[in-house]
Amino acid sequence: MFPNSLGGLSGKKAKAILYGIGAIGSEVAKYALEKEWLQIVGAVDTDSSKTGRDLGQVIGLKRDIGVEVTGDPAALLKHIEADVVILTTGSFFRSIYDQLDVIARARIHVVTTAEELAFPSLQNPELAKRLDEVAKGSGASIMGVGINPGFVMDSLVVYLAAACLEVERVKVKRVVNSSLRRKQLQLKVGAGLSLEEFKTNLGKRIFGHIGLLESAALVADGINMRPDKIFQSIEPVVAQRAASTGYVEVKAGKVAGMRQVARCLKGGKECVELEVQFYLDAPDPRDEIFIEGKPNVDVIIKDGIFGDQATVAILIHSIPTVLNAKPGLLTATGKGVSETFWQCPVELGY
Repeated sequence: MFPNSLGGLSGKKAKAILYGIGAIGSEVAKYALEKEWLQIVGAVDTDSSKTGRDLGQVIGLKRDIGVEVTGDPAALLKHIEADVVILTTGSFFRSIYDQLDVIARARIHVVTTAEELAFPSLQNPELAKRLDEVAKGSGASIMGVGINPGFVMDSLVVYLAAACLEVERVKVKRVVNSSLRRKQLQLKVGAGLSLEEFKTNLGKRIFGHIGLLESAALVADGINMRPDKIFQSIEPVVAQRAASTGYVEVKAGKVAGMRQVARCLKGGKECVELEVQFYLDAPDPRDEIFIEGKPNVDVIIKDGIFGDQATVAILIHSIPTVLNAKPGLLTATGKGVSETFWQCPVELGY
């Protein structure tokens, strides 16, 4: 996961296409340029202010790197030889399915930040089956990765649980001071809204923390407790005093952020509980993992893992894993999606 080279591959540089040059995509590009084992050979974005320009200028390097941003991914995939596409265009499986399908049919591997791809069969089983078949047929591997979902509340938990002879229950809490995070996150957790506006926004696909249900499924599957039901709840965190971030102004009594919880039930008992708190000026930010078992595992990561930087790192560090993986659609833990088609009702909680 932390390569200086491609290890078991040919020793040549991996050729990568960046698909999506937004806030995360730009940081991915900068980090990728530091890696001697990785070469950026193409870049795609639909923003007309970016297309036709050199990638180095678009990401703020003030120098050309010899890669032009294009708005025509099909043409690029047809004419550029690449090993992997780093896809950072969206969160939802359905909205990026066509992008993934085109890439897979071009026989190119994918790592993506799409949150629903952490456990793609949970909410989109038919799409997952279809894409898995396409990827297997072309020899491509597709994996959704990231910090949350993808690591701190799921893959890391499954890894730690390997130290237990038995696991009874898993409880994870992630507290994030969203004052330190980018504007998009502050807005999608409701900072600055009234309580009535918060309620109105519930159920909108772009609102709240995306992927918590997928993390819960990933943990339950990883500890061999395939659940009978997964559900989540979302509630506002109300500001006790005024706060300002440069992006939003929040008065006392307005919404500072949100608390979201996903739970898995098996045999009427809770086996997994994942809780995220994202709100302005949240005190004592941290990641807590408690595994009740034989033995118990109790881990606290002080200040929590900073999501934006960690997501960039995981995307790049996952490339050798994906290039060496078996073909098909994979979960964030690398498990073939064809192994995850267990039936489980999901309640979204709004």
